[in-house]
This record gives sequence, C-alpha cells and structure tokens, in this order.
Amino acid sequence: MIGENKRISNFQAAVLMLHTIIGVGVLSLPGTLAERLGTSGWISLVITGVIVAIPVAMMTKLMIMYEGKNIMEISSLLIGKPLTYITLAIMVIHMVEQGSIVARIFGEVIKMFLLFSTPIEVIIVTVLLTAVYTVRSGVEAMGRFSVVVIPFIVVSLLVFSFVLIPDLDFSNLLPVFKTSPVEILKSIPFTFFSFGGMEFLLIYMHYSKNPKSAMKYNLGAIGVITVLYSLSFFLTLARFGEKGLEKQLWPLLSLTKAIQFPSAFIENIDGIVMAIWVIVAFTTLMSAIFSASILIGKMCKAEEYKYFALPLVPIIYFMSLVPRNVVLVYDYGQISTYIFATFASIIYPTLLFIIAVLKKKGEAKRNENTM
Repeated sequence: MIGENKRISNFQAAVLMLHTIIGVGVLSLPGTLAERLGTSGWISLVITGVIVAIPVAMMTKLMIMYEGKNIMEISSLLIGKPLTYITLAIMVIHMVEQGSIVARIFGEVIKMFLLFSTPIEVIIVTVLLTAVYTVRSGVEAMGRFSVVVIPFIVVSLLVFSFVLIPDLDFSNLLPVFKTSPVEILKSIPFTFFSFGGMEFLLIYMHYSKNPKSAMKYNLGAIGVITVLYSLSFFLTLARFGEKGLEKQLWPLLSLTKAIQFPSAFIENIDGIVMAIWVIVAFTTLMSAIFSASILIGKMCKAEEYKYFALPLVPIIYFMSLVPRNVVLVYDYGQISTYIFATFASIIYPTLLFIIAVLKKKGEAKRNENTM
C-alpha cells in the first residue's frame, strides 16, 4: 500500500502530464507546422488533440479498472511476466531517450540565450542533478511543484499575448484552409507525437488518491495542451508570417524579442520567458527520470525507486551528447519517437486495455453461468 504522504491528487497527476507533454516540443512545433501545412497548421493540432484523447481515455480507464495496482502488476496479470519485463524495458529505454533529448535541447537553449560562455556539458549535468534531487523528494513534492508553477505560466502567457497584439498582423493567418485535407491527414502522425508524454499517466495514476474521478482531469489536460499549442502557432504565425515562421528554429523564443512593455516597465522579457520555459522543460526531464526509476525498481523488485535515479544521470548525460548539433538532436529524436513512443503511447496501452476489457467480459459471463 502507498502511504498518504506519497499520494497525489488527480489534478496534480494531470498537471504533471501536461508539463511533460509540452516540454521542449512547443519550441519548434509552430515552425514545423508552418513548413508542413502553412496557415492550416492549427487544423492538424485540433484534430490530433481529439485523437490523442482516445489513448488517454484508455490509459485512464485501465488504471481505474485495476485501482491500487502499478503498471507492472497490471501488465503481469494481462500479458504475463516475461512479456511484461520486455515491454517495461522498452518503456525505460523510451523514457531515458526522451530525457536525453530534453537535457540536450535544454542545454542548447540555455547556452544560446543565457549562459553564452558556459560549456553545455556543465549546463546538462547541473539540470540532471537538480532533477534527480527533486525526484528523490518523492511524487508528492513533484506534484506540488507542478501545481505551484501553473499560475505563473498561465498569467505570464496571457499578459504577453495581450502585449503582443499591436505587433501582430492577423492577415498572416489567412487563408484559413490553404492545405488540402489529404496533407493535413498526413501530418497527423507527426503532430500526434507532439503530445508525447501521455504514457506517463501509467505511472502517475498509480499514486492518485481517487483515480475513479481522474478521467475529466486527464482529458481536460489534453484540451489545455491543444489550446496552448494552437495559441503558440497563431501568435508566431501572426508575428512572423508563414515564410518567416518556417525559417525559425525556436519561434516562441524569437517571439519574446518582439515583446515591449509600455514605458519600459519590464526590460528583460527574454529572461522571464526563459524562466517559464526552464520550469516546463525541467518538469519533463523530472518525469522521465522518475518514471524510468520507478519501472527499473519494479523490475528489480526493489522497495525503493530512489536508488535508481542517480545512476541514470551518466546514461542520460552521455546519450544527450551523442548528436553533434541541435539539428541532429531533432532528427534522432524524430526517429526514436516514431519507434519507441509509438509503442509506449499507442501499442502497449491499447493492448493492455483490450485484453483487460475482454478479461472483464469473460469473468462477467462466467459469473452469470455459475449463478
């Protein structure tokens, strides 16, 4: 049994998922969508948001059906222990790989915009050790941390969006339906993986105090993410235009340079926006290390997962430095995402959910026959 001091609310679990999904993908997503779909990128986001709700609902329902059991126990009941160890090993690889990508992009952005002379290796090691410290503080501390920063993020985004209005050209949003439906449908697999991180629900929901009411929170988080992604696309498109947006590697960070408060009320907007982004990216890295540690601990039958958090640091560190430049980071990330994230967020939870439903129906029929 999990002690009450190691429990989180459904809202905290949903917020942890929200932070994990947004991560660093939000930086490059508007530019990539503009390159693929032009002004119609928001349509792909909305459609994908609806599609993503399906696996999120399945994962939530699965954890509700087996309330009180962790993902290893559930998987062992449904597909057996040998297959469970294989699948969880793949999940660990996926989480470590995701952590390495986040750590590298985190280092690249901080070095480019803030710490120009600091070696990227120092930045990566520092954020990894900080993430491990937070992970070792427990899931409750992680949940509280994620909830506390939400108001700062939301208020800041609303204020910055309002201040940006005079510098936006909303004619850049036209034409609305520029791209053909076929091209939009082709873009959905790419956009789908911008929601990568929903699979962490399989970890976090085990610690939920009342998982039976988690569905509305989890689906609500997906709705919020869809709105945030769409807002970031509209703002950057209205500011830079389609052609200008295509050339931006991190358009949201470039957008901060256009923010000017009246009478120089705040001069260093870049620092504020970077601080907000650092928190979001840090939460993604924190979730990756925490979830990988949990799964390794379960597979090793250890009573405490914290022992496995620190040993992941050198692995993630060296993996993060493998790509020679940031372009290769995104290329490697896209390849690994299609391989591992497809399994972690679609194949594995869908398989477990289908087997669980069939098993429940079989048990119900047997009970009827014995009456």
